[in-house]
Amino acid sequence: MVWVERLTRRHERHMREAFAFSLERAVRDVDEPLRRGGAAVTIDRPAVAEAAPLLLRVAARLREGPQSVEAMRLARRLVTDAAGPLYSPTPHRSEYPRGTLTRSALEILIRS
Repeated sequence: MVWVERLTRRHERHMREAFAFSLERAVRDVDEPLRRGGAAVTIDRPAVAEAAPLLLRVAARLREGPQSVEAMRLARRLVTDAAGPLYSPTPHRSEYPRGTLTRSALEILIRS
């Protein structure tokens, strides 16, 4: 049973690191030139630029240590949902109302 707990903790730590890295990369990529032939779904540049300080706080919080189940669920959805507020089918036009990504990041911080 001890090995199951260790494996679970290791997996959770790996997921926190992966989510934090994805958020930091999104913030970093806001100012990078668009690349042709890149990802099928791009970040929502205006939304990420607006929410950048909070996204970096979420990334830092994820790296601090274990988070609540709800915070991890919200972080997973934010990072992996290609139709969510972190991403946009067109890089310079948001599909969501202004502030949606900021509210999502705040919600993760509140729940963590």
